[in-house]
Amino acid sequence: MATEIATIPLQPGVDLEDPQSAAGEVLENTFSVLRQQDGYQRAYHGRQVENPNIWQLVIDWDSVDAHKKFMTQPSYEPFAKHLMSIIDDDIQSLLHAHLSPHPPSAALTSPVTEMITHYFSANVSKSELSSFESSMKEFFRCLEENAEGFKGFAGGWVVEEVEHEDVESKAKSWQSCVGWQSVEAHMAFRETKHFKDNVDLIRPDFKKAMTVHHTKFTEV
Repeated sequence: MATEIATIPLQPGVDLEDPQSAAGEVLENTFSVLRQQDGYQRAYHGRQVENPNIWQLVIDWDSVDAHKKFMTQPSYEPFAKHLMSIIDDDIQSLLHAHLSPHPPSAALTSPVTEMITHYFSANVSKSELSSFESSMKEFFRCLEENAEGFKGFAGGWVVEEVEHEDVESKAKSWQSCVGWQSVEAHMAFRETKHFKDNVDLIRPDFKKAMTVHHTKFTEV
């Protein structure tokens, strides 16, 4: 199982929310084509809260190869061209992650989803990565037991090495998706003793960078 995560800047004035608009028709075509592909499972999409001109498209596939096979099909070129008509410049990032649990629906169908990406140098040791993964699972347990407004989570390693301005060369990364009742619920938990006592679990010394934002996803 694999989850594709695309971060896409939209052209100014694009109205994805109106199905009768030009952008709404592009969106419907996008999902219509995806539903016909072997290995496609489901999709989620939505705007970032902090920057509504950034749209995220998240797709669950049977495997990374299933997505790559779609990209070789005759239907892919017109599909991509149609989608590019609402994109400002180019796709910001496109990656795949092995998220657990799969599907990540509990996190991505929450009213709002906190999207956290941790970046590590490409030469980080296997023991450090294993330690970090264990720490993330412990932090997720803390959320389950103590965080009011917490709705679900999914997390896992990104398949591709990625670029980040604070990491020399390519970076290895971990993607977390944390579902909340609201952004306010997340912010309130950050003020609690439970968060302050456990936050070091997700901020190891060998981490090079971390990004956080919120997205309001809709499942297709």
